[in-house]
Amino acid sequence: MSTATQLARHASKRDLVAALDLIDAALQVGTEAQFGGLMRLVFDVLPIQRADVCVAEIGTDNAIVRANHRVSIDYPQQWIGVYRRRGYQRIDPVARRLFVEHRPIIWSQLRSQHQTPVEKEFYGTAAEFGLTDGFAFGARFDNSSAGSFFSCVGEDLASNKRHRVLLDFLVPHLHVALSRMHMGHQRDKPKLTPRELEVLTWAKYGKTNWEISSVLGVTSRAVKFHLENAMRKLNVVNRTQATAVALSLGLIKWS
Repeated sequence: MSTATQLARHASKRDLVAALDLIDAALQVGTEAQFGGLMRLVFDVLPIQRADVCVAEIGTDNAIVRANHRVSIDYPQQWIGVYRRRGYQRIDPVARRLFVEHRPIIWSQLRSQHQTPVEKEFYGTAAEFGLTDGFAFGARFDNSSAGSFFSCVGEDLASNKRHRVLLDFLVPHLHVALSRMHMGHQRDKPKLTPRELEVLTWAKYGKTNWEISSVLGVTSRAVKFHLENAMRKLNVVNRTQATAVALSLGLIKWS
């Protein structure tokens, strides 16, 4: 997740206000209608024209088995039908890599890497529905074989630092919002110690363990210990997810 410092460096004040408003809206999501409204706000911040968001069932090989609970905004429904009938989740390079690489996937970058006859057919069919430029992102839900799968049609992010930083900043919060809608309830707030909260607060700004240790006057090993404890209590696998979830739950402050 981009830090607030990185966001301030590459985004305007208007972007910052819009991002914070969007994150506040993400905290209120509990229904599909509310989630659809949230995605419309995303369209105002990022160069997205259409989006399809679903809960993906993930196999043991990290491939997508099927998709459920779709929220589509101006996405070609005929393409979704073709995608299902032809079993494209087994061919789609994004679907095969999303839950392995744990980062936003830019379509054009994959298209240049995958040119087998089957993949060319897939890309050609997608192009017939206007699905040429865009990106996808997602992550597993906690203690689940399912995860979020966001497919967005829009400007290629590779050449625009502002868009990439904003996307990176917002992704964890969109994932948590979809998770909340999927699970149907707010997750309980875990009890973090004051030191764990301090470490997460500094991690929020992108500080390394060494930098945090210098600020708090403790060893880097102590910072690592407290950070790992916080991650375990929040049921996440890295510090980026830990800060996003802690912010979403109101355990640490934005400012």
